[in-house]
Amino acid sequence: MKACPKCGSTNITKKFPQMNVWVCKKCGWEGTVIVDFPDESLKKMKEIEKAEKLGKEAEAIKKKERLEKKMKKLEKKMRRLGY
Repeated sequence: MKACPKCGSTNITKKFPQMNVWVCKKCGWEGTVIVDFPDESLKKMKEIEKAEKLGKEAEAIKKKERLEKKMKKLEKKMRRLGY
């Protein structure tokens, strides 16, 4: 699932259909490189936000730590590919 590299929102669209320029409708970010998250990572990010809002901070911290490990692996892959 494609997402904004700044805020993680999936509410992004191409600015111009013929060009590879993306715009995030949530934070206003514009750029050519977007993040293609695995669906499970986005789902976990949303669970973390929800848990933090509900005051379940310990649970949110554990989920966040697991997700950060996965994100580091994804970042390494992206660096190897030249992003």
